[in-house]
Amino acid sequence: MARKVAVIGVGNTEYTSAKKETRERSELGAASVRAALEHVGRGLSLKDIEAVYFATVNSFEGIQRPDRSMECLGQAFATPSYMINTGGTAGGSAFKEAYHAVAAGFYDVVICYGSPNMTATVEGQQILNSASPPLIEKPCGAGAIHMATYYLTRYMYDHGATEEDWAMVAAKCHKHAVNNPYAHIRKGYTVKEILESPMICYPIRLYEACPVSSGACCLIMATEEKAKELSDTPVWIRAVGSISDTFLVGYKNFAGFTKLAKLAKKVYAEVGINNPLKEIDYAEIFNPFAGFELLAYDALGFCKDGQAPGLVREGVTDLGGKLPVNLSGGTLCTNSGIAASVTRHGDVCLQLMGQTEGGRQVENARVGLAHSWGGNMGQFHTLAVLARD
Repeated sequence: MARKVAVIGVGNTEYTSAKKETRERSELGAASVRAALEHVGRGLSLKDIEAVYFATVNSFEGIQRPDRSMECLGQAFATPSYMINTGGTAGGSAFKEAYHAVAAGFYDVVICYGSPNMTATVEGQQILNSASPPLIEKPCGAGAIHMATYYLTRYMYDHGATEEDWAMVAAKCHKHAVNNPYAHIRKGYTVKEILESPMICYPIRLYEACPVSSGACCLIMATEEKAKELSDTPVWIRAVGSISDTFLVGYKNFAGFTKLAKLAKKVYAEVGINNPLKEIDYAEIFNPFAGFELLAYDALGFCKDGQAPGLVREGVTDLGGKLPVNLSGGTLCTNSGIAASVTRHGDVCLQLMGQTEGGRQVENARVGLAHSWGGNMGQFHTLAVLARD
């Protein structure tokens, strides 16, 4: 029988522009791990960590062995280190693998972290382009943002969504990022400012696209016995899941996140969630482009297909609403590569612990959902359901 597993510590660095970052991956990683250990307290130290799950995409890092950043941490204690690479979902995948290892009885206390500084490559866009199929990429230079527009324009065609809908969800995220001490972009752009920002690739404007951020996030996970010993506010991992799709795109019609919808049904069934809008108190959704948050609302069952813009307009997913989403500012305001998907889980845990800073705390949050997205066209998704009880 699987053992119960909880997140007991969360550590973040301050996120900043990759062009301004002076810290190496190892320094960022060490800072986030120290922060997570300090968050737990009670004498927990590196010597108590039995394994490390390191989330990475080595092409983003520009090196062949990004896991060597662990040499500044547990390697001195002969700690096993596992490198997890599934593109943008690497943080969610590392979280899942760490959970499985503890639940299966291999380890009692582990860490899961990512620490990209995004400075080792000359031009990250060339790397992002390499994720696209050659027949699309080479003739026109399509990259991640172009793939995103396929989904958004299809959603506009099918459901009548407007540029203002994308701007409204972006403004919600930017508003709350102002009060997140770790966020990279903290400008608080309004709907008007967003709609007046330059068009990058229709319908995505500058303030609706994520930055390139450097920073790190670390989670400490433990068995039930250890969690109760070390934490007064453990966050229990109720279910985790992932789904993948082919890289071939000839058959795709870009009509929503269909794979995520399938994954959500499976994960909800494991924990008995029948009405996610009513039964989930907080969610962090991977939204490198603002509109992705709305497509995810549909796929995650927060509303019927095409009705996501209404949730934002009615304040349902804002602070004080029925189901607040991305009060951290989300990936839109802090895109630290692979750490961004670790951060989705960390921000949910802090909400459930009642320890979110900056006046963004959701009152009596008990159940949370963390999502990560990867592949230029959403070939990969992960989901985790977390709870205080």
